[in-house]
Amino acid sequence: MMTAQACFRGGLAACFGAALWLTAGSAVAQQASDQPAPDPTALGNHQRHVRGDIGVRTQFVRSRGLDPFATNDVLRQLTLSASYAFWARERTSLAAFAGMDYGGRSAPARSGQASLDLVRFTLAPELRYHVLRVLAVTAKVGPTLTREGASFSGSLGTSSAKTAWKAGFDAMAGAAFEVFGYANGSSNKPRLWVTAEGGYGWTAPNRLTLKPEDASAAPQRLTPLDLGELSLRGPLFRVTAALSFW
Repeated sequence: MMTAQACFRGGLAACFGAALWLTAGSAVAQQASDQPAPDPTALGNHQRHVRGDIGVRTQFVRSRGLDPFATNDVLRQLTLSASYAFWARERTSLAAFAGMDYGGRSAPARSGQASLDLVRFTLAPELRYHVLRVLAVTAKVGPTLTREGASFSGSLGTSSAKTAWKAGFDAMAGAAFEVFGYANGSSNKPRLWVTAEGGYGWTAPNRLTLKPEDASAAPQRLTPLDLGELSLRGPLFRVTAALSFW
């Protein structure tokens, strides 16, 4: 049978434990109250986020080296990119941008078919400034690396080709408009953007001297085929739809 002294000791231990629990809970609550509450009017994830884009890149190329592959000077490519806005101060932010453009042209040429396949890779810092919560102006300049694959298939079954990697750069400025998203800058839900950019792109010249892919099977053409010099330079614009998240 429990003595009065044992009961007293048990009650004292229980009271001490309860007091300790209440003190710890009060300290945690005080620490949480010291943290500033999120500001729903701040730019937050409107500004700092990860973003993926898909759209069309169009460049106007006046190089004569494009003539065997196209009937006009327009070069359109599918454009894919991802960016990460890692730094922000007030309305200005800085993002790391990586992109890939894919596409080409083809056309009848010299009683055959000429084709040009292009894959371009871009890395660049992108500077952004939020004029409004849903509108940011952007600017970026960065190096590019383009894989240029040119080929010609003759009417007699002959074929010639050349593949080259060429360095260059893209310089663009534009705007990004948030067409769907929550006004609260602390919301982690995805946001939908539309972007439009314009600028200039330049790629080092490439002498298109195409060599027979199988000279032994093509006695009709034993010498290389020269289609001139291709230089992918000229004004460009880029339009994309983008999804951002954090």
